[in-house]
Amino acid sequence: MDLKFSKKIQSSNKKKSQGSNNILQRIDLKHSAKKFWKSTPGYSEGSPWNYFIVFILFFGLFAILLWQLSALQIAKGEEMLAKSENNQVRKESIPAYRGVIFDRSGTKLVENVASAGLYIMIDKYQDSEREMDSAKLQNACDTLEGILNGHWKRISDDKKEEYASIMERILKIHDSSPYFTDILIASDLSNEEVIQIKAATENLPGIYIDDGSKRSYPYKNILSSILGYTGDVSAEDLKSISYLNSTDVVGRTGLEREYDEQLAGEDGQMVWEVDSLGKKISQEGLTIKTPVSGKNLYLTLDMTIQSKLYEALQTGVTNSKATGGAGIIEDVNTGEIIAMVTYPTYDNNLFIGGISVTDYAKLLNDKANPLMNRAIAAQVPAGSTFKTMVATAALDAGAITKYTQYTSTSNYTFSNGASFQEYHNHAYGTVNVIGALTVSSNIYFCELIRHWDMNALVPYLDKFGIGKVTGIDIPGEMAGRVPSPANKLMLATSTSPWLDPIWYPEGDSCNSVIGQGIGLVTPIQMSNWMGAIANEGTLYKPHLAKYFVDEKGNKVEVPVEILQKNIAKTDAFNMAKEGMWSAVNGGGASISSLANLGTVVAAKTGTAEFGALDKKGNYEHTHAWVGGFFPYDNPKYSFSIFLEDGGESLNAVKVMKEMIAWMVQNGKI
Repeated sequence: MDLKFSKKIQSSNKKKSQGSNNILQRIDLKHSAKKFWKSTPGYSEGSPWNYFIVFILFFGLFAILLWQLSALQIAKGEEMLAKSENNQVRKESIPAYRGVIFDRSGTKLVENVASAGLYIMIDKYQDSEREMDSAKLQNACDTLEGILNGHWKRISDDKKEEYASIMERILKIHDSSPYFTDILIASDLSNEEVIQIKAATENLPGIYIDDGSKRSYPYKNILSSILGYTGDVSAEDLKSISYLNSTDVVGRTGLEREYDEQLAGEDGQMVWEVDSLGKKISQEGLTIKTPVSGKNLYLTLDMTIQSKLYEALQTGVTNSKATGGAGIIEDVNTGEIIAMVTYPTYDNNLFIGGISVTDYAKLLNDKANPLMNRAIAAQVPAGSTFKTMVATAALDAGAITKYTQYTSTSNYTFSNGASFQEYHNHAYGTVNVIGALTVSSNIYFCELIRHWDMNALVPYLDKFGIGKVTGIDIPGEMAGRVPSPANKLMLATSTSPWLDPIWYPEGDSCNSVIGQGIGLVTPIQMSNWMGAIANEGTLYKPHLAKYFVDEKGNKVEVPVEILQKNIAKTDAFNMAKEGMWSAVNGGGASISSLANLGTVVAAKTGTAEFGALDKKGNYEHTHAWVGGFFPYDNPKYSFSIFLEDGGESLNAVKVMKEMIAWMVQNGKI
């Protein structure tokens, strides 16, 4: 229902006020007259003539007032009624300024740029029964078609088809969302188009231009998986999100979605007096609600590290001929994400104002899956990086000690005669847990679990966060999967009927503890559990938001959250850390290329096998992993690098070697 026009209300109030003032003036006049009569010769206190004079004066004033009211209601009645019917109030939303996003040092990662949008107030084309006046709408649309002809030429051919008929577009939106009061016709109008539309106002009732803004993402692919993008509000959005208006934008993915309400702010409201055609009568509207700008968001990211990691990962994926990859650097004492990259990815600017059918089809049909954020959603076997958790758990539970030794041979078999071997069929001789981590002995960890119990290991994996989301503040995270007897049974009876619904204490357990089998992890889980090993027992909730700042300068920190404390005893962590240090810096180190980079690194690699077996019995495909932390003596950062179908783990190590060397050279450690 339309509001009464604000200026008319003000005018009415003004008239009432003037009327009251006139009465007061007349009352003052009566008192002045009385004073005058008292001062005249012959005035006598108590004389009946005195009352008669006052009565005559009052009657005269009343007659004047009655005459004015009659003139207003009778003589000018038709004129006032016409104004009442023709002049209405148009209430417009004043879009709140959407909060800007910065990295931890204040580098702007998202911008708001000017963007003029063209809207139609649909009620101006409906009769009293809310039926559409098609002829009236068609006339307005014909006028707009001529003006916006150049606008459609600026967009892609396939998207032009979506806008082939302005009237069809309006009716389609109205039919699907009949409670939309204002419908967006076109966005990003040029200055010339704005001028032409304003000049044609007489022929465009209820059509108006909103001088708003749109998002712009200057870092494009480097941050698209983190920032996400915004989109126009839909009917479903209005049903489910209370703070939205039909002319708003809403976060669709990434941080734009996660923190949409804080970034969006609160829209204001302004009312204008318009005639029956929707044309503004007054030059200035009345603001009845001032907009509140959205909060600016500062991230934990260091944009210089983020850019370098993207460059290094891109090179690593290309050189290893991997399908894709991911890389994460995380603060081990807070869970803050310093850098998080997925590759390949996409330009999130494509989605501003709606992505074209052609561009979207290219993204969907790309076999490398650029829309997938591998850092939080790639669920794959962890390979030998898994051994770091197994070693910590076994040491804490007393299943092994620092002095427990097992012998690695090239002819190792299970009790049923089935063979099990080291990677590339190496033989390392007799080793303890530190030596087993140094050379990445499969047989040592197989012997460990054969003498222990897989069901006793599972609770530790749960504490390290395997099989559940970390809760990182980006939508789309996947949980991975714990390698457990219960999960194998569940898979065998549901999605994977080819699995044997029996857990084999040797085959299944040995595969699981070396990061093969049914266990799945994500890169964010790996960087997180490596951080828990580095800080000796605390698993933090990883996060990208550091703090918000409102338009008044008030700062609100995003709290650090702990997912798990006291995962294991300190001695267990110290021995696992020593094994990871030795894998980089010790004799026989398997990751010696991470040594002597200007900081002491502790790490563990993994080559996760998958796919079919070749003629030699080796898997045709492998994922390349490396995870760890640095500096060793006072851990600050944990990391994980993942190359999907990226060959040997050495390929992932090359990416991290380049990163650590660069961070040392640029004072980032």
